[in-house]
Amino acid sequence: MMRGHDSMMAVLTARQRALQIFHSVRVNKSLKSALESVIALEDTSVILDILNVMAHKPSLWNLDICLLMLPKIYDLLQSKYESYMQCGCNALRLIVRNFSSVVRANVSAPVRTLGVDIPREERYTKCVQIHRLLLEVRAFLLKRQTLQGRLGAAFRDLHTLMQQGLD
Repeated sequence: MMRGHDSMMAVLTARQRALQIFHSVRVNKSLKSALESVIALEDTSVILDILNVMAHKPSLWNLDICLLMLPKIYDLLQSKYESYMQCGCNALRLIVRNFSSVVRANVSAPVRTLGVDIPREERYTKCVQIHRLLLEVRAFLLKRQTLQGRLGAAFRDLHTLMQQGLD
């Protein structure tokens, strides 16, 4: 029964190793550092595993995590696998619902204070980058709304949500 599964065992072992690295870095450093280490491994399935958990925990997210994960979420939305696209939709929905008002407020009110306000400037820069990424994703979703079924409906809902949140 164990014969003939060497390639699958190698894939699963590599995936387990990547998740162990993520866990170790997460415990010893920060979530952002752990995500950066997983992204560096360039294993989409591990990113998928992590995003599936993170999509149910809004408290883990902040502007740094959004900025870090949006390009990966965009990659998932462009995947040929429906489960990857669905995971990307869930994560994107969380970002839009929880951060679009912050992004919109910061982008529409550029830094114009007397003196130096470094946290404000950093927040503004992150929000501008997130806004740019969200606009790219929204343009992609506009093209993909014609898909049939559950995924097409998810893309249409997300596009509508993004129009309301970003405009």
